[in-house]
Amino acid sequence: MKKFKIFTVSIFFLMLSSCGGPDLIVINQVYTDGSVSRKIIMTYHADEFDLSDCQVPVDSTWAIEKDLTVSEKGDSIWTLTAEKTFSSVEEINRDYDNYEGANGRMNRFSEFRKKFRWFSTSYYFSETILKAIDGYLPEDFFSEEELDIFYMPQELIDKKLAGSDSLKYITIVDSIDSKEDIWLLSSLVRAAILGIVKYDTMKMSPELEEEFLFSREKELVALLNDMDEDEALDSVFGEGFYKRNQVVLDTTFAILEEEFDVAFSTDDYVVQTNMPGELVATNGYIDDDGNIAWAVNGNVFLSADYVMWAESTIKNLWARIVTIVFILFVGTGFLIRLRKNRRR
Repeated sequence: MKKFKIFTVSIFFLMLSSCGGPDLIVINQVYTDGSVSRKIIMTYHADEFDLSDCQVPVDSTWAIEKDLTVSEKGDSIWTLTAEKTFSSVEEINRDYDNYEGANGRMNRFSEFRKKFRWFSTSYYFSETILKAIDGYLPEDFFSEEELDIFYMPQELIDKKLAGSDSLKYITIVDSIDSKEDIWLLSSLVRAAILGIVKYDTMKMSPELEEEFLFSREKELVALLNDMDEDEALDSVFGEGFYKRNQVVLDTTFAILEEEFDVAFSTDDYVVQTNMPGELVATNGYIDDDGNIAWAVNGNVFLSADYVMWAESTIKNLWARIVTIVFILFVGTGFLIRLRKNRRR
């Protein structure tokens, strides 16, 4: 039987840490024609790089270099740098579709849009990771202040924890930690109920109706914190609930386990994007060097699509010149005609 125990154990490990992949930064340089130069910097404790370990698609078509540095403590740090220019986001998306590496089960895609506005041209670039399960949105459980930290890259969090307002941010981090387990468990229960409704194709049992299941949702979440899954299910839905609905429940839990594992098994990485022209809006974080950065980990796309976007603009100087020349031309013509009329 596939029961909630699988998921509560998974939650425990997801909250402890990410999987043990190499540290990775992905840097996108977006150009006005829609092409994207992508650079990855992967650091590891030994010269044991395997491109299949990389959190994003990288292969032999990239320009690859390796370097060794020794820290002040005498630790060896190997760095692999790889670069490639893609003519369009469609090429990036094809790589995502064919990727079978460490994060191969994540559903990701990039998007580029360009909009001409005469005096300026705007550019939009995004990378999206589709949600793993149909759970609760993070904003249903966390405040705006907590969400700001929830999505923040760890390097920036560490700086805030070591800064002048450290006590404030320690309190926020502790608050997130205290809410995170109930958010994860609630999301899994909600996804399980939606799955049961979806896969109960025969609609023979009234105890599997959506309204009834959701009426007991909070009760089930509360009991799963304190008692065995068998006891919780029997207590909430009645003795013998599983046996009466075994086929639907086993199907739902098996599929949900696979979906949740996409987030649970994620190897974390950081994304940076450099836009053409002047940055006007983004949902990313600006680091001390002015880079736009996003953190990618299993939490950020567990129950909501994770869109990392930035928008910039370039002023069209030629359009301003043309406009000024046109105004001068029309104005001059108007003055000439006005003078001719006066002479008459």
